[in-house]
Amino acid sequence: MKKFGEIFKKFRESRGLRLKDVAKAGISTSQLSRFEKGETDLTISKFMFILDEINMPIDEFMYAVHDFHRDELNELLSKVRHFVSTRDVEGMKKLLYSQMELEDRREKFHQINIILLKIRLQDLSGETYYTKDDLTYLTDYLFSVEYWGYYELLIFSNTLDVLNHDVFMVLAREMFRRSDFYKEIPNNRRLISTMLLNGYITCVEREKFMDALYFEKQLNQCFFIETEVYERLVFKYAQNLYQYKEDGNVKAIIEMKKCVGAMKLAGSHHLAKTYEGHLEKILASS
Repeated sequence: MKKFGEIFKKFRESRGLRLKDVAKAGISTSQLSRFEKGETDLTISKFMFILDEINMPIDEFMYAVHDFHRDELNELLSKVRHFVSTRDVEGMKKLLYSQMELEDRREKFHQINIILLKIRLQDLSGETYYTKDDLTYLTDYLFSVEYWGYYELLIFSNTLDVLNHDVFMVLAREMFRRSDFYKEIPNNRRLISTMLLNGYITCVEREKFMDALYFEKQLNQCFFIETEVYERLVFKYAQNLYQYKEDGNVKAIIEMKKCVGAMKLAGSHHLAKTYEGHLEKILASS
């Protein structure tokens, strides 16, 4: 925790707080001083207590611990989104191979990250990369976790489109139970919304309309606020996709194009390109 202490001291001093302003019942100024110097560790409960005393959320602190970079999975996903939006197959391949060459002490999570990259590369290139065993490994992990946190939500949201439909639906329903503890965390709430949107679109694409209605019901309960423009646009796009796939409503195509146009207007050109390509595939397959 040496680095933790150094970083904590910087934030404490930046807020104009002295050691005695932070030290309360259960922790002395001398213990806190030794922690900041890297000479001793604190229990989790005491560490959370002093973070609260300087009014700093744990996720903000951990962002600083990682030198103001996102966690490994988010860094990977950011690169994946870039390669997908630019249709850069070679870039995605290099990313996958670089990850496969790494040795990671968290072998289970590293393996899951690699499976995610294989899935997205296969979707981008049309070549075979992931196996049935990879999907089994992934789903076994997700079923084994009693409470889903940020990591599990990210993994599931970015791989659900390739899972067996029955398995996907069981996991989706389990997700609500297993992530309930975290739903009040803003980042997780938005991630759950993204998962629901991806699940909704996947069901419509597979013409599993009854299952799609399950996701639509959950999305309606999310009540996207006005600032959640991305979620609102994608939800509207998905609802019109449902109408088009179910009864061939031509007006729905116009509405989907309007959603893509709104993305362009907002300057979200990569996002607009992704949904424009999606719409082209849907129309071509009709």
